Amino acid sequence: MVERHLRSDEVWGRIPELRRSYQTDDYAELPAFMPEEIHATALKELEALFAEQAQRRDLIIKQSGNTPRKYSNIDRDALTQGSTVVPEIFRSTALYELLEAIVGEKVLPVPYVPEEYIAARLHKAGDVHGWHWDDYTWALVWIFKMPDEDNGGSLEYVKGVPWDQDNPRVEEFVSAGPVIRRHPAVGNAYLLKADTALHRVSTLRYDAERMIVCFSFATVADLEREVDHESMEALYPHSHERHTTGP
Repeated sequence: MVERHLRSDEVWGRIPELRRSYQTDDYAELPAFMPEEIHATALKELEALFAEQAQRRDLIIKQSGNTPRKYSNIDRDALTQGSTVVPEIFRSTALYELLEAIVGEKVLPVPYVPEEYIAARLHKAGDVHGWHWDDYTWALVWIFKMPDEDNGGSLEYVKGVPWDQDNPRVEEFVSAGPVIRRHPAVGNAYLLKADTALHRVSTLRYDAERMIVCFSFATVADLEREVDHESMEALYPHSHERHTTGP
């Protein structure tokens, strides 16, 4: 069902528009990312995982200029074991074909297992996913719950900004802007060039839910360079340990 949907005329008919959006804004929003049946199944699985296995984070991340992370998350391994949908989408050949048509280059799985896919939930007043860059080139974020736009939970980003972990200059880049703001709809997914877009999820003003799954993808060049995973290790320590510790 995933393959049929992602190869459908309805989805591919949007490619020219999605490609223009990506080329202009480093962002493309895919409406109705999955059929309703698949979306509903994934949502039910996510709600169960967040109820049973979510880890609460309240951290300051040094590598992105001491910006905050305050939310609940589910790591890649819990999603692999508890979701019938998320791993299948990540492995879908049709998804890679679709993404390559949008970005115009080869799209590959990330080489660091804990970053393949994760789930995050902002749900308390003050929750925020502070300014940061991603380790690899693309993030594809599937929206399951979204607060009202005036409450926060929006994607905000400054495109075309390099990440220097020794001197992130976050405040400088945000002040210089322009800061682009998007508030994607439930059921949609957005593709962001997340390695050069300094981005955040804005702070919730009051209790509400923003629930997402984020898939990460790499370029050929990403696989050829050394990547520092310290921020991911801080947010997903158990997954990092399982996949980087030898026998």
